[in-house]
Amino acid sequence: MHRSIASAASAVVLAAALVACGGSDGDNAKASPTKGTGSSSSAQPGGGQTQEPPASTPDSAGLGDTLSLEGRPGLGSSSTGTVTADITLDQYEDHAQPKFQSFEAGPGKRLVAAKFTIVSTGDSTYGDTGNMGAKVVDSTGSVYAAKPGIPTVGDSLDLVLSLRPGEEVTGWVIFDVPQSAKITAVEYEMNAAGLGLDLDERAGKWTLG
Repeated sequence: MHRSIASAASAVVLAAALVACGGSDGDNAKASPTKGTGSSSSAQPGGGQTQEPPASTPDSAGLGDTLSLEGRPGLGSSSTGTVTADITLDQYEDHAQPKFQSFEAGPGKRLVAAKFTIVSTGDSTYGDTGNMGAKVVDSTGSVYAAKPGIPTVGDSLDLVLSLRPGEEVTGWVIFDVPQSAKITAVEYEMNAAGLGLDLDERAGKWTLG
């Protein structure tokens, strides 16, 4: 009798131990996949976002677009500072009129004009000539440099620029081109005088529709 009770008690204890062990294993089996799946799903989207390349600046922009260009230290600038500017081609006049007769185009030529807004974005002053870096390009690839002058549509860009960080200037630049020339693009080149290298960083181009 005692043996039967003892045997039964032993069986009950053993069964309880097995159930406890089985319950513990069952909880772990449910927790592990949930934790693993959650970790994996949160890592993949995050990894994808961090690996996306930043938006690149287009090589060629259109009328009204802004290009970020890099210049070089100039008048009033520290040699260790960065000279950068956001330059926007605001408007273009294919048949411009001069404000004064002395600014008229020569025989067989017409006047065109481009309006720029320039914002100094670096940590050093952007010093430059306001019109020397501006050019227009025709359908044959011929390039025409700017000339001093004022169109009737507005004020000309300052001939000498000295823009501290955060400062901006807006103005027109005029060009003499052949009467038959089809102007297809406008360019602006920072620090064009005596420029040697880094043309891609300092020159912006806007294609006209």
